[in-house]
Amino acid sequence: MLVALMVALSPGYPVEAAWPIPNREYVPALLEVLRNAQHSIDIFMYIGRYYPNYPQDANSKIIQALIDAHNRGVRVRVLLDASAWNVGNSLQNRAFGDTLRRAGIEVWYDDPNVTSHDKLIIVDTLFVIVGSTNWSYYALERNNEASVLLKSRPLAEYFLAHMEEAMRFATQDFPPLEE
Repeated sequence: MLVALMVALSPGYPVEAAWPIPNREYVPALLEVLRNAQHSIDIFMYIGRYYPNYPQDANSKIIQALIDAHNRGVRVRVLLDASAWNVGNSLQNRAFGDTLRRAGIEVWYDDPNVTSHDKLIIVDTLFVIVGSTNWSYYALERNNEASVLLKSRPLAEYFLAHMEEAMRFATQDFPPLEE
């Protein structure tokens, strides 16, 4: 009934193309989109991990693709979860964010009173990757995950506005967290 109501009230968002990128298809698709970014990369992520002892793992490849994009003049912004209720996750996100920040990438942390469970990448306000895939070893290498790559400027604009709304309450300084 809810779907019927949504269809009746809204024409929806046009999608030029859609590609499912589950499981081990995610990283190659993500890297391809990041490497082809021309203007902007906006990331809203619940879990971001960096494993310095594994420089060839998927997470290191993602980080390097973001650094490479930044170095070629693409604006890269990352908004990470910093929830007060999950301090361990937040501190690991901080390590991920610090790695990006040392390369000159703009990193933000959400309001610690809100859990940002998003897994969202917007490239050139045209491509959107959204789904269940966090940026952790298990999500990228072991888990069953379901994500999709969409080519849709209207959806990209919608999700960019969603991210920017969350950024109104975010900070570039890692927020104080209570354990």
